[in-house]
Amino acid sequence: YQDKHNYRFNKMKDKFFIAARAVAMNSLGVGPRNTFRLGAILVEKNSILSVGNNSYKTHPLMAYRTKWPFLHAEQHAIIRRGLDNCEGHDLYVVRILKNLDYAISYPCNVCRKLISDVGIRNIFYINEAGKYSQWNR
Repeated sequence: YQDKHNYRFNKMKDKFFIAARAVAMNSLGVGPRNTFRLGAILVEKNSILSVGNNSYKTHPLMAYRTKWPFLHAEQHAIIRRGLDNCEGHDLYVVRILKNLDYAISYPCNVCRKLISDVGIRNIFYINEAGKYSQWNR
């Protein structure tokens, strides 16, 4: 049973990372010369609840949290779901470089604070080695 459970968990994790990658690929790209794209999805159990990507747009809910004017993928997904509707959910974050390789997608300090404030349970991201990692708050 344990092996089946782990296989299912990894299979579901792959599914959500693929979905987050698709969200990232739909963005216009950010950074110097649009060198990368970020996508984030908010998940409860087996369902995607919200998606977001990095954007040069701003949002008034983030104005008091940071002087950095642009909306991050994590913030976008959380705001779309509603700050009061994220408790206990999981967040998957993917960064894609211009050459389509994965890159580190660990959330910044501002995003981690927001994630903690709204009660997100786990963050899944790409680590320095290009592998899936998990951060539990």
